[in-house]
Order: sequence, then structure tokens, then C-alpha cells
Amino acid sequence: MLIVLVAAAPSLALLTYFYLRDRYEREPIGHLVAAYLLGAFAMFAAQGIDATVGDWVSADWLHAGGEAARIFDAFVLAGVVEEIAKWVALFAAVYAWREFDEPLDGLIYGVAIALGFATLENFLFLSSRGLAIAWQRAIFAVPAHALFGGCMGYYAGRAKFAPAGQGRPRRFWLAVALSLALPIVFHGAYDFALLHGLGWKVWAAVTLLSLTFWIFVLRRVKRAQRASPYRPKTMMPTDFQAIRRGK
Repeated sequence: MLIVLVAAAPSLALLTYFYLRDRYEREPIGHLVAAYLLGAFAMFAAQGIDATVGDWVSADWLHAGGEAARIFDAFVLAGVVEEIAKWVALFAAVYAWREFDEPLDGLIYGVAIALGFATLENFLFLSSRGLAIAWQRAIFAVPAHALFGGCMGYYAGRAKFAPAGQGRPRRFWLAVALSLALPIVFHGAYDFALLHGLGWKVWAAVTLLSLTFWIFVLRRVKRAQRASPYRPKTMMPTDFQAIRRGK
């Protein structure tokens, strides 16, 4: 029970933080919980896919730890596999929900899915390696998942609410591509840094990456807030102008 509580606490704190950023029309708690549970299910799916993809290469080559093996481990086994599992949960289920009715909702649901994933992953790590690593994962790994999910969800919102007109298909598919590509790149870069050991240079790199991710995602929270159709009319940009202008 202690491990369950310690594993879940960072995710629940971060989910609350992002949920409160939805100032104008918050999502039903039931839907937030459903997205969180979808993320936990995506973790199981990712483990199965990871085992299959891992068989594509030699285990000895992968464990030798060369640069090519680290790139494959970080960007394919972690970045591609894990982010695709979350992306499918977001687009196959949450994307069609009626409650997903403004751009910021995508970001909130993306965070919820990612934190459901992170909670189960955290539980498995703490169960096998002990509570001594809990603070490291609470500061770095779990927030990283939230930020990857927030980035994914933000661009899912841009895809769903791409403005009508001749350029809509291009904007739609660009947003869909970014909703998957950016989390994969961010996730891969994060894991690639960690695979070089745990010296001070690595922790400095991970800290810098984490701060960069936070700035990137929080800027998009602001953009989505400004584009909300539920924002008071005296403040609201019309027709999602904030997102179209990228401000």
C-alpha cells in the first residue's frame, strides 16, 4: 500500500495542477479518471509492444551500451513505443468525446493519459528497485511524462479545432503529426541523456531538458487558455485566433 501511495502521489499532484489550469470550463472528473485509466492500460500495451520491438535487435548489442544502441533504446523502445501507446489512447477514445470541446481539453486529457501511464510505470519501478529512487522519479520521470502528454494533447486540440477553410487539411495533418512526433523527440532526448549514466553532467542535462519541456508546455497552456471559447467575451479572441497566430 505504501508503494501504491508513493507511486501515485506525484501523478495525482501534477494532474491536479494541470486540471486547475482549465479555468473556464473544467472537464468532468469521471472523464478525467477514464483518461487516467486509459493511460494505465496504454502502459500494459506498451510493454507488449516493447518486447516485440526489442526482438528486432540482438540483446547483446542492446546491452553493450554503444551510441547506436542507446539511440535505439531511447528513441524507439522508449520514445516511439510508449508515445504511440498513449497517442492511440488519446485519438482512438478521448478525441471523440463530446466533452473535448475546446483546445485546452486536449492538453488536459493528454496529461491525464500520460500520468495514468506514469503511475503504473512508477509502481513497477518502485516495486522492483525500492523506495530509494522515489524522489528521483517524482522530480524527473513522472513530470516528464506529464509534459510529453501535455504536448501531445495540445496538438490533438489544434487538430480537432483547426479552423475551417482551404488550408484546414494541411493544418489538421500537421497538428496530428506534431502530436506524435514532438513527444517522441522529447521522450527520446530525455531517455538518451539518462542512458549516459547518472553523473552530474547527466543530471544537469536532464534538469535543463526538464526546464525546457516545462517552458514549452506552459506556453501552450497559455495559448490554449487564450483561445478558449468559454473565456469571457470581453477577453476572448474570436475563432481561435490565438491558436492560428501561434500566440
